[in-house]
Amino acid sequence: MTAPVAVVGRGNTLTADLLRRLLIGPVVELTPCQAAMDERRYRAVVVENFDPSAKGTLSGCAAARWAMSPRSGVTVVGLDDPEGRRLADAMPGTVYAYSDGRPQADLTAKNVRLRGGRLEFEALACGELMRVRVPVGDVPRLYDHLAALAGALALGMPLPDAVIRLDGDLSI
Repeated sequence: MTAPVAVVGRGNTLTADLLRRLLIGPVVELTPCQAAMDERRYRAVVVENFDPSAKGTLSGCAAARWAMSPRSGVTVVGLDDPEGRRLADAMPGTVYAYSDGRPQADLTAKNVRLRGGRLEFEALACGELMRVRVPVGDVPRLYDHLAALAGALALGMPLPDAVIRLDGDLSI
């Protein structure tokens, strides 16, 4: 049986739903406290560090760094948050980073815009640039889409395949 992918965040998130569309195999959602107490091995840990954590609680980055990294093949983290940058710099294992514009990230969003009820951006990863178009929904959630794409790419899915599964539009 394939080891699951963990999404560490608030729980019941768009990121996890998108990863279930992108990946074969189980995707589990854990709060940071659940992640710290959990002892399973994971193919990847995707940290939702784009929403602020509640004061006085363990953050997703802290859980990934101290408890989950030894039990995961790769940790996926956003670089647009200071704690995410610290996590990426301090991780003993493999890190796959995403960002809205930071060139040092493995996956970077460029030219982000809302147009015609859709969120559009260009995803730059591994020297490839592809247009991503997704429905806006109630609230545009760029970082959920970036985190899910980064999770799929970190596990070896080529960018064109991930974009097809996410939105089905290959034009740039």
